[in-house]
Amino acid sequence: MIRRQNSKFLVAAALGLALPALADRVVRMAAGKGFAAFTGEPPPRNPATIGVSWGQAFVWTAVAGALGGVARMAARKALSRKLPTEH
Repeated sequence: MIRRQNSKFLVAAALGLALPALADRVVRMAAGKGFAAFTGEPPPRNPATIGVSWGQAFVWTAVAGALGGVARMAARKALSRKLPTEH
């Protein structure tokens, strides 16, 4: 159970939630810029949109998902050594 009196633990828990999400967002934004530079078109935001091929939707989803997942995992791994543990 979370100790509500321990502000250091609460700050660490907030960082544990926010940092992986932020890392995911930053990496996906960078991947979107790379996708646009490589293909000359922005990444498909909605695969159901007319003009988005299956190939585009599949490649963008795979790339963005893989890079975002690695970014979240790396952020959690980096935080795991810094965060206090509850005993």
